[in-house]
Amino acid sequence: MAQSGGKTWQEAKIEAWERLWEDLRIGYLDEDILDVLIEIFLRPGSYPKSSCSGRITVIDAKYPWAKDDTMTVFKKHSMVSYEEIERVLSRPWAYRLWLSVQGPIYHVYVDSLSEAEEILAAAREAGFKHSGVMVLGDTPLVELRTGVRADVLLADEENILVDEEALRRIVDTVNDVLQQAKERNRRLLSALRRRRSRELWQPAVEKARQLGFLE
Repeated sequence: MAQSGGKTWQEAKIEAWERLWEDLRIGYLDEDILDVLIEIFLRPGSYPKSSCSGRITVIDAKYPWAKDDTMTVFKKHSMVSYEEIERVLSRPWAYRLWLSVQGPIYHVYVDSLSEAEEILAAAREAGFKHSGVMVLGDTPLVELRTGVRADVLLADEENILVDEEALRRIVDTVNDVLQQAKERNRRLLSALRRRRSRELWQPAVEKARQLGFLE
């Protein structure tokens, strides 16, 4: 089975596996979903790319969903403090400042639609209710996405709209939402483990055992 660029399925999966550890080395990988990513790699018919564990951002944009004329001015994959957001508000901005929480998202390449069905069944069981097949073809692409999200307007084009007390309460709330998002990752890991294949992808087995993810 060939992918775009002429790579076979196995070559593309090995390349993604090697990239996982390079991303971990340079600090690009969300370490708190390493166990989920390895669990997906252990499946012979799946491998993940472009995954996120859930994050809090501040976006400078007219609307939080806009893609054009949008700048992410703050991003963190763990809980934030009042002081961190206060510092963002102390700097100039162009449009509106939105404090956003987004749940985890995984992009998983699979080798068949039957494998896609297995991954989606685990995802929906874990609360990734906005999941589905994004790309059909020889190598289907499955997106796993939750409905966990919150957007709060902090500043319009001219003024900050929240005082200190309100901002502290907003920060507490978005941290709570992020914790709910992270819980979906733990549920996904459990659902995938219940559907673990009898035959495992051997390049991932030794590493999974070393890290305690596989007995």
